[in-house]
Amino acid sequence: MSPLPPLRAALLLLLALAGCTRPPPEAYRQSAARSGPGEPVGQDAQGESCIAQPGPRLPVDMPVLRARDIYCGGWTQPAARVLQLSGPTDAATLERLAQGGLWRTWLDQRVLCTAPPQATTVAGGLPARLLACTRRNGGWPHLALVVAGRDGPVVADGVATAAPVMESLAAGRSGQGGGTARSEALEIALRRLSAQAFSAKDVGNYEDLMGLGRELNQAEKFAAAEDAYRAALAVQQRVLKPDDPNTVGAIMALALNLSNVGRAREAETLFARAEALAPRAADPTAAARLLHYQGLAALNAGQPDKALDLLRRAEARYAALVPPSVLDPRSLGLDIALLADPSAQSALLGLSETRRNVAVALTRLGRANEASSLVEQSRALLTRAGLEQGVLTARSLRTEATAAARLGEDRVAARQLAAAARRFAIAAPGERPEAVTLFLAGQQSVLAGERARALTEFRAGAAILRARQIALPVELVLGYLDALDTAARADAARADELRAEMFTAMQLAQRGSTVRFVQQASARIGVAAGDPKVAEAVRRLQDADQTLRALFAERDLGASPDLDARISAAQQARAEAETEVAAAAPGYRQLLLSAVDAETTAKALAPNEVLLAMLLGSDHGWVLALRDGRVSASRLALAEAEVTKLVMALRSGVVDERRSAPGNFDPAPAQQLYAALLKPLEPVLEGVETLTVVPDGPLLAMPFGLLLAGPADPAHLEAAPFLIRRFAIEHIPSAQTLVTLRAAGTASRAPRPYIGFGDFVPPTQTQLQRSFPQDRCARDAELAAGLVRLPGTRIEVDLARQLTGAGPGEVRLGGDFTGAALKAPDVGQHRLIHLATHALLPGELSCLAEPAIVVSAPPGAADADAAFVRASDLLNLKLDADVIILSACNTGGPGGAGGGEALSGLARAFFYTGARGLLVTHWAVDDAAAVLTVGETLRRQERGASSAAALRAAQLVFFEEAGRRLPQAYAHPFYWAPFALIGDGRGVARTTRSAGRAASPETGAAHGGAAM
Repeated sequence: MSPLPPLRAALLLLLALAGCTRPPPEAYRQSAARSGPGEPVGQDAQGESCIAQPGPRLPVDMPVLRARDIYCGGWTQPAARVLQLSGPTDAATLERLAQGGLWRTWLDQRVLCTAPPQATTVAGGLPARLLACTRRNGGWPHLALVVAGRDGPVVADGVATAAPVMESLAAGRSGQGGGTARSEALEIALRRLSAQAFSAKDVGNYEDLMGLGRELNQAEKFAAAEDAYRAALAVQQRVLKPDDPNTVGAIMALALNLSNVGRAREAETLFARAEALAPRAADPTAAARLLHYQGLAALNAGQPDKALDLLRRAEARYAALVPPSVLDPRSLGLDIALLADPSAQSALLGLSETRRNVAVALTRLGRANEASSLVEQSRALLTRAGLEQGVLTARSLRTEATAAARLGEDRVAARQLAAAARRFAIAAPGERPEAVTLFLAGQQSVLAGERARALTEFRAGAAILRARQIALPVELVLGYLDALDTAARADAARADELRAEMFTAMQLAQRGSTVRFVQQASARIGVAAGDPKVAEAVRRLQDADQTLRALFAERDLGASPDLDARISAAQQARAEAETEVAAAAPGYRQLLLSAVDAETTAKALAPNEVLLAMLLGSDHGWVLALRDGRVSASRLALAEAEVTKLVMALRSGVVDERRSAPGNFDPAPAQQLYAALLKPLEPVLEGVETLTVVPDGPLLAMPFGLLLAGPADPAHLEAAPFLIRRFAIEHIPSAQTLVTLRAAGTASRAPRPYIGFGDFVPPTQTQLQRSFPQDRCARDAELAAGLVRLPGTRIEVDLARQLTGAGPGEVRLGGDFTGAALKAPDVGQHRLIHLATHALLPGELSCLAEPAIVVSAPPGAADADAAFVRASDLLNLKLDADVIILSACNTGGPGGAGGGEALSGLARAFFYTGARGLLVTHWAVDDAAAVLTVGETLRRQERGASSAAALRAAQLVFFEEAGRRLPQAYAHPFYWAPFALIGDGRGVARTTRSAGRAASPETGAAHGGAAM
């Protein structure tokens, strides 16, 4: 088979991804919702009022004289059902009804009754049989009664709290539920309830929340679905034991949603819990669903082989629960057993979706010819069973298009995707699935040569994304950019308009979570507009979100006795904060999530400033330049993987990571990156003073001042045409962030200019061993032991203090640089915060899962835990800082497993706390060079320069003075290039007096060993 064209290969991957993130419905409820007034029938065991309404005549082997549904506590689904039958009431009849027949079969399909019927009596001494059961959906205690009524047998079932009302109606005492002496049956029921205080409303809340989670999941609103599933789990865990097997449904759904948003580690923790619970759950589909969801998680993780194995096993388990006649393609009509059995219906839906997901896995494995028949089988199952639904059919069509595209049937695939989009528009109108499918259809229409149709589909999808304020993977958005560029080249009259559309379209792409953190902080500043009350209201909402996330993560590991009360209080606090924000700043949500157009962004730029925005894909990318309101576009021939190699080659030539020393600098990667990224746009850059760069992917691991606009002699780098020699450079996470920060137009209100931290005291070997046990974390202990003290940071911090006019008491050095000092409330009173210390990557130490700043452990600490201030600890700070200097190692660098994905976790945390700008370092910094850079930057800001211009001027000193007052070696980028400005920070470091020029420091040791 010949290789696929690059665009088609990328599209196939996205088509496959689009089909793997939604679970099938977990249960099929076939009950009418409450409507209209009803007959009062007393109170249930929790004192909630109940009413009766006429109900369906359920299957029973005797004539039904009257059927009633019981609603208690405002729950909109029946809490119980009571059927008055016509027939004898002898013991043999009661036993027969309780042991078998149509009613008992109907009951067993919905609840699990493991014990035999118990002979008892109801009020008035009427003979009865009692069944103690568990609801298959949710695991709630459930009761069933067969009573020798005065006018014939009565059969009743419901949640256990409805026992008094069931008994009252069975005994013919309508309206008197719970008003007379207890019967044997009721005493048995209440004994079962004594350890499980819940109400019918709890059951209703659980089922409503699970239903809401499914709806949000199908709409691909995974964060909201996560909240719904967590809330459902909270309801269950409050009533049932934390390790109750029937909590597995909510746990599995929650785990899959976490997998959908890339939180694989959290998902694995929950799946591990589910594996222990599923075999004992009342829901017969639990074990199959667990395999199914684990298979979807494997697809999310890019492991199609593992996914195929899990999905095949899930398929077999589901099939065992479906009536054989439904699986027989020769059968005609609906199967009565399927119609009557919710578990069988749920299994059939699961089986259909599993076969579709198997098709996705096969397509990813290059076996598309096997996939098409599976998709047809999946849809045929639903059709034969009469369960065909819009969303399921839409997904099926989308998966079928994947196989068609893989086989080169572009027009067929395009039509199938268009049909899928129409189905989504009916089943989930205006939601992410419709937008994704429209973008996929646009991609496929391009391949089919239907470019006008493609633009129509892209624009329809983009309208949904803007309305819903959501984003898509990079590859989908690149197709839209390609189509717009082609249209601009073909229509000169509309070229400017179409390229402006490209600028807005590029912002529909999103990577990782850093942009969200930055936008949150930016939005807080923007909506405040100088009003501290508004800023505080938004902050309280974000604090409430953070608190809830922490509590939910705590519960994922096992509930503590007071956890539910704490979660309830936190949820109430969040609701109050949301109301407060809505009143104080109605535009907060829109400001937080919305993109900005070229016209709005242009107004935020200075006259001699250009914004460069970049997007990298698996085959190609785009660079857009915005200047004077006009957008220029350059198609980047390099793929993301090629850019990654160049960036890593450039970094390795700048810094020898093993020795934290200058590398053997090779100009070639810096020249190649410039030639690819900026050279095509050189006419736009003429006369520009400031470049504001929105990097993407691996480019986030590189300070753009390193790029070379022409040849360079490694022996004379002081004359090399580095980009920093031409422009002041700001790095910004998104155009939206820039607009928001500049629209605020306000400076920090903090009353004090500067606070600095440095020269931490490393933990002792004994403390490290206690925090990093040898059996699990020996490598971690070894790395942590290499975090040596940094005495040179005292000079850097003290010089910065003098330049800002701060007093001697505004520094925390040595043993005073503790976590408590960093998190002290008075830190938030400073406009400039300076951290000169080590920083650690998440994953760099396997027993330290979060990024962290290294500080001094308090005197006498038993272990080293307090020496690491984690990102989650920083989120609790309340700052109003113009800039935070992270003069640690590698804080803006490769970013661990993410390879430079946005900023570091520490930078994200600081944006969240209220920083407007960050001065970060991309590798371990030489002490003397750091003192010079920070000192010169602050000194020039004192003279009125912007942050970007001040940093550039400080870096140019290395070229101007190399071989004079500085060693010749200082022209090497290891010394001058590590610092980069992230964010705006134009009004940073306003101080009360000016200081003289810093003395040229002596060469010092690099500070920072294991670096961010």
